[in-house]
Amino acid sequence: MKKKNVLLLTETSRAFGRGLLQGISRYALETDDWIVHMEDRGLLDSPPSWLKTWKGDGIISRTSSFALARILRGKNIPMVELLGNGIRVVPEVRSNEDIVAHLAVEHFAQVGFADFAFFAIGNAWWSQLRQEAFCHEVAAHGGNTHLFPLAGTGDRTFYPTWEPRYDSAMRRWLRRLPKPIAIWAVSDALAIRLVECCRRLDIAVPEEAAILGTTNDTLLCNTLTPPLSSIDLDSFRIGYIAAERLARKMNGETLAEAQVLVPPVGIVARRSTDIVAFHDRRIAAAVRFIRANATSKINVDDIARFVDMPQRTLLRHFQSVLGHTIEKEIVKARMDRARRLLVETDFTLSSIALKVGYATTDYFVQAFRREIGLTPHQYRLKNR
Repeated sequence: MKKKNVLLLTETSRAFGRGLLQGISRYALETDDWIVHMEDRGLLDSPPSWLKTWKGDGIISRTSSFALARILRGKNIPMVELLGNGIRVVPEVRSNEDIVAHLAVEHFAQVGFADFAFFAIGNAWWSQLRQEAFCHEVAAHGGNTHLFPLAGTGDRTFYPTWEPRYDSAMRRWLRRLPKPIAIWAVSDALAIRLVECCRRLDIAVPEEAAILGTTNDTLLCNTLTPPLSSIDLDSFRIGYIAAERLARKMNGETLAEAQVLVPPVGIVARRSTDIVAFHDRRIAAAVRFIRANATSKINVDDIARFVDMPQRTLLRHFQSVLGHTIEKEIVKARMDRARRLLVETDFTLSSIALKVGYATTDYFVQAFRREIGLTPHQYRLKNR
């Protein structure tokens, strides 16, 4: 059987683009009937000079300009779009922005924030969707919304780029925000700018400004000081689904669904959001104590002594403020630690079980599956 020639026009310069390529590569390996063509490129690079004359069977593209879109429109071959401008060039496989925004707001709401800020530039469709979903989620939690003034302004570009005029606007905005503030940045690149600006303004991260990024570029997130919490958008799965969709198109199928929305993996919590902002200081202290000691054999009595409250009072107040029990919070803290160890280390399951406070591997596996819905092994395979 003759193999199909498939062109990939997605960036290799960013973690998200490389994740897409990994998903596409996995599909191509499993089907074994593609010859893949690609080159090293950035998201905002000009269209390659050879593209007009390239002939093949299919294309997967992260189209970032009208110049590239015009060339692709002239190709009479199956294509799958992953970016576009949302109007004339519409993505076919993308993140489920409602779920992404829900994760961001919930991450901050569960530790007591009342003020939520959204940081983005330009007017890209995906940024606008995140902003609208963010505002909806904050309203549902009864919080206060603070939008960066330059978010949602200007042309509907495919992917906005930073301009010098944004620096002074960012400084003014950060100074005026109430403290403590929870800030969700629409990308890791913008979150990094926030962290650096906070350092210059002597705004403590996360104590005064807790900052959450989007995309989870692990190299950038772990190198930053403090390490950056971020939302993993599951670019691997987006790439895999895009490849599967292209294969169906090349086989002559008519696809009923105009778009496929892919839910994010979840939040990878790091130091930049490691803060408790409840107005009840003793409950906030209890949560901090749990997070710091959850992997040890702590119990309600230990926590009650630490915050100097009677056990019954603590249990009642904790349930009232957080909406769940202390035992649930301990398990949650252990699972957060376990998920990070599964993805970012090569530790065995027995080693991870001990590190997160479980005496046996079997007990850990059962608890993990009950809370996360996957076994630790399945979670590690999916999120690597």
